[in-house]
Amino acid sequence: MFGFNRQQVTILHLSWIAFFLTFVSWFNLAPFNTTLIATMGLTEGQMRVLMIANVALTIPARILIGPLVDALGPKRVFVGVLLFTGGVCFLFAMSRTFNDLLVSRLLMGMSGAGFVVGIKMIAEWFPREKMGTAQGLYAGWGNFGAAAAAFTLPLLASFYSPDMGWRAAATLCGACCLLWAAVYHSFARDVPDSTNGFELGLDHAIEVTSYRDLVLQILIMIPVFTALGLLVFKLATPPAEWLSPRAFWATIFVLSGLFAWNAVSCVRYNAGIIGTELGPERRYAFKQIAILSLVYALTFGSELAVVSMFPEFLEQTFALPAVVAGVLGSCFAFFNLVTRPLGGGLADRFGRRRVLFFLVAGSGICYWIMGGMDADWPVVLAVGMAVLCSVMIQAGNGACFAMIPLVRRDLTGQLAGVAGAYGNVGAVMFLTVLSFVSVSVFFYVIAGYALLVTLSLAFLDPFDKPHPSFNRNRGV
Repeated sequence: MFGFNRQQVTILHLSWIAFFLTFVSWFNLAPFNTTLIATMGLTEGQMRVLMIANVALTIPARILIGPLVDALGPKRVFVGVLLFTGGVCFLFAMSRTFNDLLVSRLLMGMSGAGFVVGIKMIAEWFPREKMGTAQGLYAGWGNFGAAAAAFTLPLLASFYSPDMGWRAAATLCGACCLLWAAVYHSFARDVPDSTNGFELGLDHAIEVTSYRDLVLQILIMIPVFTALGLLVFKLATPPAEWLSPRAFWATIFVLSGLFAWNAVSCVRYNAGIIGTELGPERRYAFKQIAILSLVYALTFGSELAVVSMFPEFLEQTFALPAVVAGVLGSCFAFFNLVTRPLGGGLADRFGRRRVLFFLVAGSGICYWIMGGMDADWPVVLAVGMAVLCSVMIQAGNGACFAMIPLVRRDLTGQLAGVAGAYGNVGAVMFLTVLSFVSVSVFFYVIAGYALLVTLSLAFLDPFDKPHPSFNRNRGV
């Protein structure tokens, strides 16, 4: 299989299935948007809040899980993520009120951090020349979970009453996660002596070797805390009004304090590093991960946002039954099976920057065209345009994560955590825009951001030579 040895194939299959199940669970809300509105008396505004809540806490979870997986190893952390996800699925299935739903979807967002764990596992087991293909296969099959949720869960729910169907689907998701946690614990294993000995703590600081990179590391956290602030705002205003004005300002104050603490931690952690003589294996350009994070905010962030609303958009725009809308809506994530591995493979073969530039620019054009979709479009044309756009952004995901493990291998968990968090930053930003504007403007906004990301790629350095921290023979 693609020249992988037996151990590598085993690790790849164990990991993508674990990622797949966390994604099915993470996106077991989207196919039932209209069902929840009808059976639980929710408003459109409340559903928009649940969409944002579903992706918001993935942001801090992906950042914090990076150092955790670097320190403890991906096997133990992935087992923990699967157990947590299974428990939250059961909590979601038992929800009776909007507040119950809100709590369960906030917690479920943390399950999206499992993606970072698998990135570290694959980076440990696969050599540089196969990294794009391996990461693409892992992420492609894993991200297919969003499509699987869209077209299988409504079908499963159709055997029950509307109020019980979505609960049965969520319960099945939870049971599968618990089962695979046992399988992963029994058969997966970390690369021997792969831990980097990081100390765990609440401080989030990544090693950098210049003052410019230090400033950039601090600045890159501003959108992260801004996205969390947007979530707090949505929880404090109609239709949620979950937080009182006093609680709102107290939470904003805490977030501001955490940002300041993070900035101080970055300075304190790197004060003794910058300006000292370091070996080439520790030197890298932090701008690489900053630019790739912006890319991932577009490619994965827009995918999360569109997957969250597309079945509902099709159902309401073209007057389709919920099951049909779910099946057609799954098209936006379905092709992850081939497009994400294809993006990683193309990046490995034809040049990473060149391929990424083409995919990012192409996705911007597709989103601009999608902004014109309305009831006058044939359904086939609307779905076809969505498929073309999804191919671009999912291949872009693969090309992006073909590069991230090459920035500095011993920091893969932390760097992947930052980029992964930016995927959810993008989702929160785009879904927040959707809560204020029409679907048409929503697509135009994503297209405008794609143009800015395309321009930023001019500053991305090539990855022609492996970083000295990358051991070609490890995991082979």
